[in-house]
Amino acid sequence: MIKNNKRLVAKLGASLLAVSLSCSAFAVSIVSFNGPAGEAYIGKFISGIKDTAALKGYKIDVYENQFSQAEQDQQVQQVLAAGVLPDVFIWWPSDAVAGLGSLRALAKTGVPVLKINQLPNEQDKQYIFGFAGPDDRLRARNAGLMMVEAAKAAKAAGKTSFNVVAVTYPQSYGGYGLSINAFNDAIAGSDLTLIGEVDEGFGQANGYKGAAKVIAKLRNEGIDYVYGMDDAILTGALKAFEEAGYEMGEDVIAVGTVCNGDRQLIEEGKQYGTTLQSPLHEGQLAIKMVEEYMANGELENYLNFTPNPSVTAANMDTVALKGYDGKAYTIEELCSGAWTN
Repeated sequence: MIKNNKRLVAKLGASLLAVSLSCSAFAVSIVSFNGPAGEAYIGKFISGIKDTAALKGYKIDVYENQFSQAEQDQQVQQVLAAGVLPDVFIWWPSDAVAGLGSLRALAKTGVPVLKINQLPNEQDKQYIFGFAGPDDRLRARNAGLMMVEAAKAAKAAGKTSFNVVAVTYPQSYGGYGLSINAFNDAIAGSDLTLIGEVDEGFGQANGYKGAAKVIAKLRNEGIDYVYGMDDAILTGALKAFEEAGYEMGEDVIAVGTVCNGDRQLIEEGKQYGTTLQSPLHEGQLAIKMVEEYMANGELENYLNFTPNPSVTAANMDTVALKGYDGKAYTIEELCSGAWTN
């Protein structure tokens, strides 16, 4: 009888262990709202969240919008109307201000929400348990410091004009204010002066249109430097400058951020530098924060940033970063856009 009881306990224990392992493998379900995979940066971010979720055994559904808050709002309503809620929402708003109603609706379900990519603001921080993503201030500061470095070298070579224009995110986008303020702080006290900016929108096409406008408006004042709030915007802007007759790297010195442009521009001296903002890291970090929250009911740090080192022609062949999965990644794997050899 005792032996039979022991066998029964052993079988029950094994069964419970199997159930436990099975549950832990699918214990967390996630719904992520973000932009389109067709955009290079977001595509790598989506790979990061999906691959890391799979590594953890989590289930994740991703809803992509085409940089449209109205479309994202519809997706939120569709998910909520379906009545099957996940354990965690990941929220990357197309427009943090216009999307506040949708975020509020997600939080009202009682499901915890992690905001990514755009820092929390006074209106939305009550609806989220934390943030994971880039440090907008750091990357813009690094861009400003690189531009100061470039300006010092140009001055030593005899350059006497230091007018800067900026091609930026839309001013309604969460990262705009943080970035432009940090950039201005970084160039303060140098010879550089920001004389104008344009916020035509995201991507190369908008960078091109915005730069064409700022060239037409400020050409007579003299444009010597251009700051791109990300490299995709900057890539389009550089095309507009070249078509307007400027020689990039000589007449105009360009600095960008995010590393979502074209490696060849730096190799050829048309772009002085950028910062390495890895979308893969951003996706990995988001899942890491979900794991921490599900284990502890809170995050040790409310704000959690990915690394953002400066990249120039001098160091881009040796830059590498360790991922949150413990693997080492080269710059070609981490940058988005045209960065593979």
